[in-house]
Amino acid sequence: MAAHRTASRPTVIFDLGGVLVSVDFMRACARLETAGGAPAAVALEYIHSGADKRGFDSGRLGPEEFAARFCACVGVRLPYAEFVQIWCDIFAEQREVTSLLEDIAGKADLMLLSNTDPLHFEHVRSRYGFLARFGQLVLSYETGHAKPQRQIFERAISLCAPGSRRIYFDDVPDYVAAARACGLPAEQFVDAATLRRDLQRFGVL
Repeated sequence: MAAHRTASRPTVIFDLGGVLVSVDFMRACARLETAGGAPAAVALEYIHSGADKRGFDSGRLGPEEFAARFCACVGVRLPYAEFVQIWCDIFAEQREVTSLLEDIAGKADLMLLSNTDPLHFEHVRSRYGFLARFGQLVLSYETGHAKPQRQIFERAISLCAPGSRRIYFDDVPDYVAAARACGLPAEQFVDAATLRRDLQRFGVL
């Protein structure tokens, strides 16, 4: 008599910033300007285009080294602890999204796939309980690769049960395209209502 095979649970994969939490780097940049640094717009451009932020996100720079480099580049002198507080004061929970996680977890495994740094991630984890629902974490600073590099998507795929259904939500169109190119089905996050419809089609709501 053939043994019954239990179907693997599907996996729903979420980006963090821009999906589960909103991100406002300008708030931090304005505070750095007030502290005597470069204009907020200049600091913001450095965050978005600077190699140091990419190095921090991919684990090549540690927190204290990144803080020293960043403060030097924007011309501000701050104690490390004060810089950390400003650097991390940029998030707000997207409750319309995080409120769905409990229902999703009843039918699917949850995975986080994020470009982030250790300061930001620990700040979010210490303040918002929703991260406890995620069984798998794929974080750029731990993997050594950041989106849109294919290695970070391949890492996420490798953690899913073989043959299981999976879907990934990210607010950045280029990252959605990169995920799909690696064989990871993905949808762009626009708002909570659209996400709910996508999750209903996927069968986990």
